[in-house]
Amino acid sequence: MLTETEKSLSEQRTNAIDFARLPELHYLGNYVRNLPISLERMMENAYDWEHLPHIHASSFSSIELISGGPWGWRAKIGLPGRANGDYQLIDLLVEQAKHYWVSTVYSGPGAGVEIHTQATAISEHEIEVDVRFYFPEPPENDDTAKMILGYLQQQYKTLYDEDLALMRGRQTALDDRIRWAAGDVRAGDVKVGALVELDQDKVYTFDIGNGRFCVRYWEGRWHAHSAVCTHLLGPLDDAILTKNGEITCPWHGYRFDIVTGENCEKKCSALEAAPQLIDIDGTLYLRRSD
Repeated sequence: MLTETEKSLSEQRTNAIDFARLPELHYLGNYVRNLPISLERMMENAYDWEHLPHIHASSFSSIELISGGPWGWRAKIGLPGRANGDYQLIDLLVEQAKHYWVSTVYSGPGAGVEIHTQATAISEHEIEVDVRFYFPEPPENDDTAKMILGYLQQQYKTLYDEDLALMRGRQTALDDRIRWAAGDVRAGDVKVGALVELDQDKVYTFDIGNGRFCVRYWEGRWHAHSAVCTHLLGPLDDAILTKNGEITCPWHGYRFDIVTGENCEKKCSALEAAPQLIDIDGTLYLRRSD
């Protein structure tokens, strides 16, 4: 929940990048990196505020959206390891056509810091990101400046390491959808394995030509469910199954009922219906209907 002060600060914020302000700030340095992904995936990632506490748990403990739109988003962010429950108010403003965005801390630890990022295409499937760090005041001395810059460069290396896995996973999931839609899949049974040999603590995943599905054991029987989250195609292959029969997408924390496939928070559609599980003479099969 926002305090009245936080609400007031947020309402005063502009939704446009103020480039004229840059000469007033101290430029500390930058972090440059090539990434093997497309500009489309990178811009999608910039707008995706929900993934922060799930993909970047070491940097963000929680997030509460204040507002958002084509211009970007504004949120209250929890900081991990803070005994007094410190929060930051952050906005991320985007110039979509220029593949440029600015993240600004406007309240809380680090208030006044602006981080400007320019993404540039090198090829269809490779980009360069140039992340530039601006402070409201210069650090007290050169040693402090080097220490802060080194910390920020390492932090952004970690953030992009983590984001890269998500962005590449998203691209693979989109490519899979195209492949599945174009495939000529015939009805038939896909062997899972002999029941006496299946490990009840293991998740078995199958790409059966029109989708990817998991088979796992819960409450005395085997269940099949889609391995693809319906929100943004996150992977459910390794999702931990809770005692009440729920699996959670690792990208955004969306939860699904293993039996019905319904999203527990009613935030997105249910999982794609899984093939039926059939026991034929002690061997388990997935039965495709089309």
